[in-house]
Amino acid sequence: MESFNVSIKSSFGYELSGTYIFNSKPTNNTVILVHGIGCDRWESMKYSDMYLDMGFNVLAYDSRDHGTSGGKDITLGFFEKTDLDNIVKWVKWVNPKAIIGVHGESLGAVTALLQANLDQSKKNVGFYVVDCPYSDLWELMAIKLSSELRLNFQPAAAFILFYANIVALKQSHFSLHAVSPITEIGDVKTPIMFIHGSSDTFIPASMSLELYLRNTGPKGIYISPGAEHAMSYLTNKEEYTAKVKQFLVENKMLKE
Repeated sequence: MESFNVSIKSSFGYELSGTYIFNSKPTNNTVILVHGIGCDRWESMKYSDMYLDMGFNVLAYDSRDHGTSGGKDITLGFFEKTDLDNIVKWVKWVNPKAIIGVHGESLGAVTALLQANLDQSKKNVGFYVVDCPYSDLWELMAIKLSSELRLNFQPAAAFILFYANIVALKQSHFSLHAVSPITEIGDVKTPIMFIHGSSDTFIPASMSLELYLRNTGPKGIYISPGAEHAMSYLTNKEEYTAKVKQFLVENKMLKE
């Protein structure tokens, strides 16, 4: 496969580094891969063969403050959504007639869902596949704190969350309350495939179910049996691939 490195300007002044892989069969259609927190584009490349086999090009990039991309902090999806929107616009500029898909994992899945709301007026993206997203950042942090502190969201946990939000506002200029995909995707009409591992102990699978139920557009859901966080594809590769392919065919993003 032929590939080349790309550098795309963020709206916030830094560069986003990526790798664009051409399919062996010429096509304009491209899937953008968005990795999780603490990873980089090479980790998300595990999905590339699936999409290359389906006939897409693949663009994987390093999110802000990851890999070789710029940015001084991670905002858990808040500013990342704008970066992804710039990546989408770049792909659309390079291939104006392309079907563009976005496949995000964990933080990348949250980024994809938040960008999906931004994209509704432009309709640049044809479909989204979101693997193990959280439905609401504040709720996830409350669950984790309650579990770790063995509290049912008692004052100590509430204070920690309050302080964390102050830090986020002061240092990174965003509120934890603003990272809430479940409040953003209700009216998103772009097809979304929700995926989650049944044994995910980091982000509960119930969050993907909540997102699926809230969304009113074309959608699908796959709970990967026995898979832990961000391991659904590696745990059940054949079934995962078949479910994604079926979803794309049903939504006319892919021919049988």
